[in-house]
Amino acid sequence: MYIGWREIRDAKGRFALITGVVALLTLMVVMLSALAAGLDAESTSAVRSLPGDLRTQESADGSATSLTDSRVQQEPGVPALGVATTRIANGDHAAAVSAFGRSDVSAVTVDPETAASLGLHAGSTATIGAATVRIDAVADVGKYAHTSVVQMPLTVWQQATGRDGASALLTDRAVPGTVMTAHADLPSLVPGYQSEHSSFLLIQALLVVISAVVVGGFFAVWTGQRVRALAVVRAMGASRRYLLRDGLGQALLVLATGLVVGLAVGGVAAWAASSVVPIAVDPAATATLLAGIGVLGLVGAALALRPLVRVDPLIALNR
Repeated sequence: MYIGWREIRDAKGRFALITGVVALLTLMVVMLSALAAGLDAESTSAVRSLPGDLRTQESADGSATSLTDSRVQQEPGVPALGVATTRIANGDHAAAVSAFGRSDVSAVTVDPETAASLGLHAGSTATIGAATVRIDAVADVGKYAHTSVVQMPLTVWQQATGRDGASALLTDRAVPGTVMTAHADLPSLVPGYQSEHSSFLLIQALLVVISAVVVGGFFAVWTGQRVRALAVVRAMGASRRYLLRDGLGQALLVLATGLVVGLAVGGVAAWAASSVVPIAVDPAATATLLAGIGVLGLVGAALALRPLVRVDPLIALNR
């Protein structure tokens, strides 16, 4: 990559600018990925921790009803789950929570954040919906639809919400009037999750595509400006493959530097923001997005370098 190194050295400003743009786009992708993972956990962590598949009420179109809207009758010997939004109060202090009632649970558990805000601890008494209950434990049981979860026995849940039956059955056995949702797909039963998740995926995909367009556009302009100089190199005996390899090496260096810098700054920024907004780093998703930026960036650069393959030295020199 002899020519590429010399060009980078002689045009530091231009290459620093495009590298900075790639780093900025990478930073945005890293931060957005961490925010998406954090919001995902805020919305679905409680259902992801459930032990298996669920059966919820079958809707009019044959699909599964969301956990909030589903109503099913309990089946003998089948664990059941109740989900409802309600309030938990301790004296004059109250908070909105998602109440999870499970027939296979015997303790009332409040998450640490709610317990701290209401002054609750194990052994305290609180009012949940219409029921007054004793708090047995303070522990993280996840979140549902961006609200804290209070977990309790199903009988207590029915007293608190004034409902009979349950919201779902924890079984994969066929039950009339219900639809089974596999454990991996349980987040789809959370209201609003699909639209939120799809929006983040679309934004991330757009950023990856924009990165490829920016890198390709830069190298298209850069290649056009140096066609005459490269024609001289071709006339001196350099092969098209050599020039193409040199140009791709140059693009790879720009992309790699931008990705590393953006990842480092994004990681620090995500750590700093984690105390203010829900942040969770998903290494696999982040690596996939960064690989997408790298691959599509190289594809864009390769398309921009096509004149190096087609250029005729004599014609280029006579321009």
